[in-house]
Amino acid sequence: MTAALLALIVGSSFFCRMALNSLQESLQTGMGLNDNQVALVQGTAMAIPAVLGGVPVGLLVDRFDRARLLTMFCLVNLIGTISTALSTDLVMLFASRAMVGFSTAAVAITAPSLLADLFPRSQRGRGSMIYGVSQVGGMAAAFAAGGALVAILHAPDMWRSGALVMSCPLLGVLLLSLLLREQERMEIAEQRPTLAGSAVELWNFRSVFAPLFCGVVAIGVADGATLVWVVPTLSRSFGMGAGYANGVMGMALVIGGLLGPILGGFAADRCLNSGGAARAMTLLASLAALSGALGLFALAPGGLSASICLTAFLLVGSMINSVSLTLITVLLPNELRGFCVAVLSVVLILFSFGLAPSLVSITAAGIGGPADVGIALAMVCGTASVVSGAAFLFGREHLKRRPRRHGRMPERTMDRADRASVLHP
Repeated sequence: MTAALLALIVGSSFFCRMALNSLQESLQTGMGLNDNQVALVQGTAMAIPAVLGGVPVGLLVDRFDRARLLTMFCLVNLIGTISTALSTDLVMLFASRAMVGFSTAAVAITAPSLLADLFPRSQRGRGSMIYGVSQVGGMAAAFAAGGALVAILHAPDMWRSGALVMSCPLLGVLLLSLLLREQERMEIAEQRPTLAGSAVELWNFRSVFAPLFCGVVAIGVADGATLVWVVPTLSRSFGMGAGYANGVMGMALVIGGLLGPILGGFAADRCLNSGGAARAMTLLASLAALSGALGLFALAPGGLSASICLTAFLLVGSMINSVSLTLITVLLPNELRGFCVAVLSVVLILFSFGLAPSLVSITAAGIGGPADVGIALAMVCGTASVVSGAAFLFGREHLKRRPRRHGRMPERTMDRADRASVLHP
């Protein structure tokens, strides 16, 4: 019951995040926005509140009732989506998307903390799998719903009607979130540490988590650029209609995005139980290399091959996120997970939502113009994947050089030495 409710809340949150992406071409035409303004609304507006509020949310998650926090975030999601549909100018649209950006980031920080307490360490990849499947399922549903609405609604301002329709299910999710209950916190090393204490503790793990963070953020740049610009790329480079392009993206998310967390969750558990964190980092480096090749999907010779490569690209990216999240929940104590995920989310949102969309539009303008957005997207995705792979390789080499420790960790509590022993079973 708890896992199902968390899956629903996570899915609805990312549904809100992507609701406007599927209606982007209609929005751009209806409000007379250029590509850079669209990138501002879809990127910067989503990133700023998440960056400013991420760490405070993480501290709240580590200290207070996570179930009630999620209910509040669901309410903000609903208000932000309705406000988006009612926006009359760029300022109001920016503010509305900022609300959605904050609430989505807040759910992404809170939900993994609750999910981690539903599973023992040996099966914690399952929790990451549930989170990843729900996240991608929500995004896929947004693209599918947007594609259907584009085909049904033909008014110049159809994006407004579409956003209002897509906000209706959010009320049901808000009401269901009231049924969610807080879970007993597992593996507590210190009750309610101070902000300074949390920062110092996280800093002690910098040699382990800095490469992991860099790799996740780099792959997040590729994902963020793709989510914003894939529909325009498919339309401009391969002549697909907006409805058809949304359908392709929705199907790619369903196949690649849903299968990726499942494979990643089981692969993470297998790596951690057989070879420790170093083996999991090796898996991440291999996946990043594959992502670099698949990230060139915008340069494919035809629409079909581009769609296949896009699906595989999203699958690999989802696996990377799932394995990385599992490593975080395994290596950190409960009272530090929210803070750690918050720091990662702030940096990830800053780069993937705030930087990546503008990076594509600016690159496209520099090499030729809007028609070259596909080439720019391929350049960003390929480069980001290479950086990600290099970071994971660096992290693997560091983990392999660490002295081995032995011993079992208790389920309820663990000290710093216990956490270090997870690195090498």
